[in-house]
Amino acid sequence: MISRFGNLLLAMMAAALVIAGCQRNSRNAREGNTVQSVASDSLSSPAVTGQSGMNATDASAESRLKGRWQRSDGNYYLQIYSLSADSTLKAGYFNPGSVNVESGEWISQEGKLYVRIILRDVNYPGSTYILEYLPGKDALAGNYFQAVDGVDYDVFFSRVR
Repeated sequence: MISRFGNLLLAMMAAALVIAGCQRNSRNAREGNTVQSVASDSLSSPAVTGQSGMNATDASAESRLKGRWQRSDGNYYLQIYSLSADSTLKAGYFNPGSVNVESGEWISQEGKLYVRIILRDVNYPGSTYILEYLPGKDALAGNYFQAVDGVDYDVFFSRVR
């Protein structure tokens, strides 16, 4: 499962890098919340393995990712409830009402944390977030694929305290 997720993450991040220059969120740029591009070679081999139980690194990942996050361009909220050792996560998404989260996954690679959330609901037919945790900003940033229109957006989430 991890290698499949890693390959999908690699393909989606490569596509995001190609599109990135075309669809910047101007509000993020004005606020200095630019998305750092992830080099595709850093995603080539997943660091998470099939371990039973969460280790100290996984617990640290959970403490960094768990919480409520608000997207910078509106009232979109991502709530990460928990992370599992099998790389799945439990999450909720709100716009502002609840949107069904089909699946959530996380991965730790080369000291970086990534999250993938797939939405499956009315007007969300497989819309997908691929986000990187930015420890210096305590934020999530990355790509949102809006499936209805087939459009990618750079997005930035700040932790809600």
